Amino acid sequence: MNNFFNFVEIYRNPIFGILALVLIILLIAFLDSIKKTHTKKRRKEALNNISKNFENIDLNENIKNFIDYTDNPVPPLMLIADTYAKVGNNEQAIAIYRTLNEYIKNTKEKIQILESLGECYYKAGFLERSKEIFTEILRNYPHNVTILYNYIYTCENLKQYNEALDALNCIEELYNENPNFENKKNSIYHNKNYLKTMIIINNHKIKLVEQQEKLLEMYDLDSTLHGLILRHFRIYNTGLFWQKILEKKNIKPYIDVLWQFQKHEIPFEFIAKDSNLLNIYRAKGYIKEYVEIDNFALESLQLLNLYSHIKGDLEFIYNCSACGGNSPFYAYRCHICNEINTIKLHIRPTQHIKSEM
Repeated sequence: MNNFFNFVEIYRNPIFGILALVLIILLIAFLDSIKKTHTKKRRKEALNNISKNFENIDLNENIKNFIDYTDNPVPPLMLIADTYAKVGNNEQAIAIYRTLNEYIKNTKEKIQILESLGECYYKAGFLERSKEIFTEILRNYPHNVTILYNYIYTCENLKQYNEALDALNCIEELYNENPNFENKKNSIYHNKNYLKTMIIINNHKIKLVEQQEKLLEMYDLDSTLHGLILRHFRIYNTGLFWQKILEKKNIKPYIDVLWQFQKHEIPFEFIAKDSNLLNIYRAKGYIKEYVEIDNFALESLQLLNLYSHIKGDLEFIYNCSACGGNSPFYAYRCHICNEINTIKLHIRPTQHIKSEM
């Protein structure tokens, strides 16, 4: 009985109440810690499952698990997908984007996911799928300029230039409504001329004479298109090509085209007074007469052809002044950053020893 009363006295003691409260708090904290540790472990396992093997048929389930155990799952998953896309692993990036698109319901996040998915399809070469995604976004958000441009690039690669031009006209209307985009008008102007030119070049329903007349109109309208149109004339009307080349004060941007002519294709009498043109063919070895050339690459090849058994050639590098990317082929639009009229031609001599018969 005394023990019972002693317990009652202890229970009534305020210090006992404080100790009991502290113990309860510690117990709750301990249990909460266990729960958080378990949740963190499950989330880590889900993320690891995603990262380890994207070809696994459980990918969809792994992402779903990660979404279920994470308050904000989109940023880390998008980071993983974007990383794979940047290193060219488009298949795995597409798998994540598609699964995210299936489970995420937030409209803003869904647009971001669809945009990335469309871009990834574009880079992977699935142009029709890319176009479908951009079309779906534009159906609900027709004023999204970024998506409109992506749609243009996709249509352009599909050679659907009329559709690309329609989308560009939409962008122009949006820019006209906003005075902050005044500096974009010049880019729109050249983009429109480029697409109109490509429409003409790819229109096989008109006669060649009519096509060339239209191209001459574009040639006179926009000087940035000269390289593109001259390359077309080089194939379909060499007489017109030479006529326009002789009008050029600076032929350096067209050395790659001029270099491809065989000796019998060159009208030497027609170009006899143009020393810059003749110097190209001295470097090529077609003219066996030494004249000092102020271009290092051409001068080097001229000397090799005249005085050495080592024969040379030219290597052409097309560098984008906007992004710094290089390409072995000419293009009016940079295939890396999509800017137009930024490709600059660089030449350098290469050499090989001609085998003796």
